[in-house]
Amino acid sequence: MAMKMDRRAFLKASAAVAMAVSMTGLLGGCSDRAIGTDFGLFQATAGKAMGKNNGVDFGGTAGAGWEGYINVWVRIKEPSGIKKPQPIPAKGYFFLKIDGELIKNYTDGDLLEDGGKINLTQGQIKEGWMRFTLKNDQKKLYEAVVAQKAEVTFTISSPSATEVYKLDYETETFVKQTV
Repeated sequence: MAMKMDRRAFLKASAAVAMAVSMTGLLGGCSDRAIGTDFGLFQATAGKAMGKNNGVDFGGTAGAGWEGYINVWVRIKEPSGIKKPQPIPAKGYFFLKIDGELIKNYTDGDLLEDGGKINLTQGQIKEGWMRFTLKNDQKKLYEAVVAQKAEVTFTISSPSATEVYKLDYETETFVKQTV
């Protein structure tokens, strides 16, 4: 028995199939596969970038002083098999450089807590912004990033592996560099 289908029904069905096929790529993010590189205690990868600053208050003065922020979207997973995951200190594994200068200040927030640590539970995938804070003496570095003239690199490193990402201003993402 043949089913009759008019043009409109055909187009609706085609659109639904096309959408379903395009969405299958998103399902990989839900799996328990490895993400990024295995650094021993964790697996991780870097993605988007975002910058902002605190500007000045409404009275026209910089109350506590100028601060700029470079945020890096990090996705991290505790590998299976570790019975009791330990907090991962950001200062030991994650490094942001602007024109070769290491940015040493981390701010607790999305991904970091307890003084710059990433707390994971067994098998957990966690992702969020890792915020690096630039102080007034680093304002020229921040302005160079805003002007898209600075080389910005983000490194994830452990004794077992190192990955370097470079900021692509056009896409506002960190792109993994081949070593």
